[in-house]
Amino acid sequence: MNITLSFVINTATYVVAIVVVLYRTFKDKIMKPFWKRLIMALSAFALVALVGSAGFSYFGPGSYVQPFITLVTSMCGFFIPYIVLDYNLGQCLFISGIVKCYADDIALIATVFYYFVSDELPDFYMEFPAWPILSITIVSFPFIMRFFTRLMRPALDCSGFLASWSYTWLVPFMANVMYALYMQPVFTEITEFPGREFSFVPFLWVILTFSSFCILLKALIGQSSAVRLQEELHISEIQMTGQQKQLEHLQDYIEETAKSRHDMRHHFLAMKGFEANKDYEGLAGYLSECLSVIDRQEADICTGNTALDAVLGYYRNMAEEAGIEVRIDAEMDGPLIISDTDICIIVGNLMENACEACERMEEGRKYITVNIHQKGNILIIMTENSYRGIVRKQDNVFLSSKAKMRKGIGITSVLDVTKKHQGIPKFEYDGKIFKVWLLLNGNRK
Repeated sequence: MNITLSFVINTATYVVAIVVVLYRTFKDKIMKPFWKRLIMALSAFALVALVGSAGFSYFGPGSYVQPFITLVTSMCGFFIPYIVLDYNLGQCLFISGIVKCYADDIALIATVFYYFVSDELPDFYMEFPAWPILSITIVSFPFIMRFFTRLMRPALDCSGFLASWSYTWLVPFMANVMYALYMQPVFTEITEFPGREFSFVPFLWVILTFSSFCILLKALIGQSSAVRLQEELHISEIQMTGQQKQLEHLQDYIEETAKSRHDMRHHFLAMKGFEANKDYEGLAGYLSECLSVIDRQEADICTGNTALDAVLGYYRNMAEEAGIEVRIDAEMDGPLIISDTDICIIVGNLMENACEACERMEEGRKYITVNIHQKGNILIIMTENSYRGIVRKQDNVFLSSKAKMRKGIGITSVLDVTKKHQGIPKFEYDGKIFKVWLLLNGNRK
């Protein structure tokens, strides 16, 4: 069967429309090397589209082979985003499913549109004119572009840590299966179109599928927001608990200082007695004893930021109670360049993960080191802790040790805040030591 100009135009229309939508939506998520990955994706996508269209035209829509060809080409196309985009496998499969649904819906509605206008269909698919496909693509393009940029992209970005993506992709996948087994054979049949009385079914199909996708994506955004809100509430509770303990400690220190000042006259008399008897060794011991009472306890933390002090103090006390060595070093040249909420999310999650990793150790030295340094508009946060075991990752996302194959919301939140401040994260681990470096940028008000 000869390839016609209209067939080439129709195939090119699918490819160009989808490529433009994907590129404009995800161009900043293409992994490096950028151009190599992009060319690979475009080539693979064009090949799959061409093979699928050729199979459709060769065997015909009424052939029993056609559903099989549709499913095979769909499966091949489903994995293309995974080799290009910086998303997990479930998210990439979901993107592919939506893209396939969009392409199929264009063909479906274009067929009905042409049938309405001409009251017939061509004898062969190769003879199907280009204007219905072009018309439906032009009309639908603004809507699919808005769907991808305003709904899908935000949903993908905010919910990557959710385990729901391991099965969410099945929704568009099953929609593609239903289309291949029922909608395509019935409503794109060249010689036996079901008739005008059934022409509303394809429109209901499109509305039903994309409404389901919208509801699902909004549900994922809501689930993600709920998880993050729960985490922020957890951090807030830690701040309040830490601040309460700091106030209690400060009150104890004030009372102890007042008592020491009241007893100062007696101390001076005692020291004068040591001096009169030339008991210098006894005088030195007495002075050391007095200083140990007056000196501020080593546990005090003073970074200049009340919220940060509270979080550091809370986790330090919790770690020390568990027998974990803690060393905290903080140096600021002024007010923090990021918000209290952001610094507490970062430090709270890193220290909580470090404490849990140390507590799981059955042997060896347990320790946590925290260094926070701010110079000008740059904030550097470094943490190091001991651990034993394997750090699990999937699709470049750390997995939680609390539940099998569950995404770690803590590290994800740290990375989100780092990205918000145009920061650079770095992780190192070797089975014994886990290190985190974060460099963040901020603007002073």
